[in-house]
Amino acid sequence: MKNFIQHTFLKISLVVVLFASLGACGEMFDDPFKDKETGEDINILIVDFNFFTTRMSFKFMDVTNNQQITQEATVTFTGPNASDIVTFAGEKEAQHLTSQGQLELTVDPNVEFSASSPLDFTVHVQVEGYEDFTQNIQINSEGKKTFELVLSPVSGGEEDVLDGEEDGGSIIFSVMPTKSATLASEKPYRVNYSVTKEDMVKFTDASGQKIFNSENELMAAYEQNPSGFFQLTVDIKTGFPTTAEKVWNEETATLALFSKLETGNVVSLVIDGHTVKNLNGGVITQLCSYTGTPEPETFGFAQFQNNAWNISAEPVNHTSLNISYVLAKASTDALCSSGASIKFASNSKSSFSIDADIYDAEGKLIRTNNFKGNFPETFVLENVPEVAARLVFRNNNPAFKEIAPLEVSSLCSGNYEVDVDAADGYVEYEVVLKAICPDDLSVAVAPTYSGEMRIKNSNDPWQGIDMKGGVANVLAQPDQEYEFRFLWKDAWESSSFITEFDANGNYLNNTDSSISSMLLEDGRVRIKITHEFEQNICDDLGW
Repeated sequence: MKNFIQHTFLKISLVVVLFASLGACGEMFDDPFKDKETGEDINILIVDFNFFTTRMSFKFMDVTNNQQITQEATVTFTGPNASDIVTFAGEKEAQHLTSQGQLELTVDPNVEFSASSPLDFTVHVQVEGYEDFTQNIQINSEGKKTFELVLSPVSGGEEDVLDGEEDGGSIIFSVMPTKSATLASEKPYRVNYSVTKEDMVKFTDASGQKIFNSENELMAAYEQNPSGFFQLTVDIKTGFPTTAEKVWNEETATLALFSKLETGNVVSLVIDGHTVKNLNGGVITQLCSYTGTPEPETFGFAQFQNNAWNISAEPVNHTSLNISYVLAKASTDALCSSGASIKFASNSKSSFSIDADIYDAEGKLIRTNNFKGNFPETFVLENVPEVAARLVFRNNNPAFKEIAPLEVSSLCSGNYEVDVDAADGYVEYEVVLKAICPDDLSVAVAPTYSGEMRIKNSNDPWQGIDMKGGVANVLAQPDQEYEFRFLWKDAWESSSFITEFDANGNYLNNTDSSISSMLLEDGRVRIKITHEFEQNICDDLGW
């Protein structure tokens, strides 16, 4: 029934379920298309994406405000399985562009992977005004995956002014213990900077002139007014989630719990009121130290090299003021490739998308997990540490009542159930979508896709929905107009419907003949929508 024809670029030539007429499709498609001239039924080619067994949503978040980044993002992939990541048209692209804050991709269904041989790739994201982002990802099982990629803006974090003090032949810039108001002074680690006097007298200002001509001149000016004489301003971002990524341990890259402690960049260096613009051959040395207990197994400045993170506490020399860094720690304790099972159940028949922040016993964020499916559905955690944890569910879906936190004795084992109740005033519906191609009305698509819906023109959070074969069970408020959408490359494909029906389940706002409804035996209303795709989607699919 479904044929995936693969060639060099994994282009989908044809994946069809062909019926003599739409009547053969059963109830799902019992409204046939009519020939515009004769009024007779016409044959329709029904296309479904259900052969893609692993679907991935990548969401781009700003670490400073936890909001989605809706500037244009360039996304590329590297690593062993980079070429196995494709669009829903079956194509591998050298780069993906989106300004929607997220990207929907899938995995070539011919590629097999498991816990013993995971899907292994690295995602790279570039957004203007943000530091380049890199994250290694391993997937052990098929299914629906959502990844929140937390980016660090170049500016907009906590600015910390480091005062410089003479220490022998160098000037040391560090957070002073007396500056208790600064964020950095409360951290169990330090990032300091050191400049020799010999190098400092090489520095020039905006006009290209040296600020001091000799070390003696420099120190004489300093001794006259030492307070605030040397000031280095750094923009610092914290609050990153822990991730399971590959980390280099000597010559071996192993999966580990990787924690970005902070990212930062130098904003300015001011000496005696003069702003330094050029190091002019001088050097600034960046140092880090861990001051808390217990000390991490691996700690230091992190660089991504050969598909894994290299972390070192060795000093780093910089020959320009264009200084940015990632400070990280990692645990080499073994992770459970297959962990605890969590079942989501409800009295409502509905698809769902639920986000959970997972915290350890000390209240530290381990990671965020997204659960997407249809009630009831069970999920097995992947690549988790063997620790007790608390799952705190985000209250960002207006269709559900607040979900109580879940305590687990170990992320690696056990079976747990989460009960989800519909919010007051929400009713169950079934939405059936078939989309046609404007240039070829003989083609209709019954999408299997991750989508979103909310009351039209409202500021409500988008409800995540899961559509399979063009069918989605949803919760919605009666007598409201809803917009639902799914992302195709860099554009949202949207449609809308109104939840207003007569006593027999008939649609009351039938100004558009592409929407109809009927009452199901279980009491729900089925809303049938025929939507016209943008032609570019059909072009991507070769129709």
